[in-house]
Amino acid sequence: MRTLLLFFLLFTFQFSFSSGYKKVDSIVKNYPKKFKSIDSFAERIESDFSTDIEKTRAAYFWIANNISYDYYSLNNNINHYKDLDYKLGIDYDKQLEDFQYKYATKCLNDKKAVCEGYSLLLKFTLTNLNVECNVISGHGKTTMKDIGKVVFDSNHAWNAVNIDGKWHLIDATWSTGNKESKPGEFKFSDEYFFAKPEHFILNHYPKEIKWQLLEKTVTKNVFFRAPLFYKSYFNSKLKLTKMNGTLISKDKIRITFDNIDETGVYTYWFKKFSNYSKPISFQKINGKYHLVMPFIKGFKDELIIFKNGKACLAFKII
Repeated sequence: MRTLLLFFLLFTFQFSFSSGYKKVDSIVKNYPKKFKSIDSFAERIESDFSTDIEKTRAAYFWIANNISYDYYSLNNNINHYKDLDYKLGIDYDKQLEDFQYKYATKCLNDKKAVCEGYSLLLKFTLTNLNVECNVISGHGKTTMKDIGKVVFDSNHAWNAVNIDGKWHLIDATWSTGNKESKPGEFKFSDEYFFAKPEHFILNHYPKEIKWQLLEKTVTKNVFFRAPLFYKSYFNSKLKLTKMNGTLISKDKIRITFDNIDETGVYTYWFKKFSNYSKPISFQKINGKYHLVMPFIKGFKDELIIFKNGKACLAFKII
């Protein structure tokens, strides 16, 4: 009886938690497109919402729909910390925090940022709202070059937020849908808001292993050896049998899945040898789903798997 009650309370909490997003989002859509300060931004959220979950969603939703990605800074490798002037007699951490606050404010005012700007803006806004939030640095896996090559430098930043004693992961940068060709256009998606840690680790590897938020942590070798996962994979119901992103070039390419969505329409596309995507027919053998595709032996290529027209995962063929 106690277990049943606990399940009911958890289910009710999760249902109200997710269904409440629409209400929060609809209110935030009417916010000004620009705020003068982090304080004024936080004050507006404080006046409209009462719970930490609502405040976190409101801050995240506004940032992800109003701050454009700063491709100029990215392409020109601009270091925003070069102007940080350390002063003797002043605590280093205090100087750094003050500088980061100014940088986050600049991102708010300029309405553009790279990943660190997004994560710092969310951190300081939520801190102002008495919600514990950390900036997490690590590696964001985004290209085929990341498959099979272990990288030790960080190239991305995101957030971890503590709600009622439980940490949750957020990536506001990857939620904007901004493209370099259309920097002012937003194609918001919230797959990276409170994402399941087992999903988040597929393309986010934190410097500090504790921020995987997993009981069984993933090694860096396993992370980089895996395929490239797109956000559509999270809701695709696909589950790979082996997390190997590098395939050997033979006359046929074979991939096995533990699970698929049998109602979905799946296609595949080779970058070099396909002018268009081709339909996939899975063979179900002993409870597993086998994908077999003809390939020109001895060539290198890239393979992308689609579900209902959306890219889900990609492999490197060597």
